Amino acid sequence: MSLLTRSLFQSCSGTQVFCRGLKRKSKISVTLLKAVPKLGAEGATVQVSRALMRHKLFPQRLADYVPKYTGPLDRVKAVEEEQVARAAVSNDSADTQRKVHNLALKNQEIISQLLNVESLVFERNTMPKESSSEENVQTIYGSLTKADVVKALAEKHGINVEKEALNMDDKIKHTGEYTCTIKLIYAGQTSLKLRVVPSDS
Repeated sequence: MSLLTRSLFQSCSGTQVFCRGLKRKSKISVTLLKAVPKLGAEGATVQVSRALMRHKLFPQRLADYVPKYTGPLDRVKAVEEEQVARAAVSNDSADTQRKVHNLALKNQEIISQLLNVESLVFERNTMPKESSSEENVQTIYGSLTKADVVKALAEKHGINVEKEALNMDDKIKHTGEYTCTIKLIYAGQTSLKLRVVPSDS
């Protein structure tokens, strides 16, 4: 190899190594998925080395790659999409607050109506009284359930509540007085007296 050829070869080889070195050390744009000390806050787009992204940020889900081709038009579109997303979140939040407010008003009204109900009386056919049973306490046919209380409130007082709001014995099988607690979200709770009496028939 001549001296000129060797010089050209070394020159090209040096340039090639130099370019590869630049490529290896060049930084890339990434979007931080979480706040990272000395880099930036969550959502920020920063420049980091490829090695840092490959070995730490991406495996630990601290950052994500930014699309390679992001021109000015794409950035405008991205900003518009972000604005739309924020508006949607804001609308959802407003809708949620409105629903909560309406539910609170509705349940407070129900509590007020329940306070005006002195008691619910249920007539039930009773079994023959046993000598060992307590005085004035008789076993009824069937039982009194939450469904019966919900139905009575709706039919007699026009008050609609869900069975899940009631706290009482699952199945009442004897005559007597019982207490049912009704708890409504955002409105508190109240107690309702239940009276199970023998049917006249």
